[in-house]
Amino acid sequence: MIELKNISKTFGNIQAVKNISFSVKKGETLVLLGKSGCGKTTTLKMINRLIEPSSGEIFIDGENIKTIQEEKLRLGIGYVLQNHGLFPHYTIAQNIAIVPKLLKWDKDKIHKRTDELLEKLHLSSQL
Repeated sequence: MIELKNISKTFGNIQAVKNISFSVKKGETLVLLGKSGCGKTTTLKMINRLIEPSSGEIFIDGENIKTIQEEKLRLGIGYVLQNHGLFPHYTIAQNIAIVPKLLKWDKDKIHKRTDELLEKLHLSSQL
């Protein structure tokens, strides 16, 4: 589970994120939706510690992210980028498989998970 408690972020005099609290349970999907500049990307960057919150706490599976090694934390988190984030010379399946390969999943597990996601999204592995 991911839990944000009273997260805020300021850059100088600019309040990018103000007092956000929410939780996402295992298996749930969360969409951060809003106008450009409203703090969506800043919030995601705080969850994976690319930037630190000005105040508040973030927990993953009950553990404060400040106590988790950054590389380990980031390998366990995935999100869809606002702009193009795919490798254009790879198929969709190859793009999906990138992170599992970095996590050293075995080939059968990668293939099974890739197929599950492609089916869920009604996409062909040939694209």
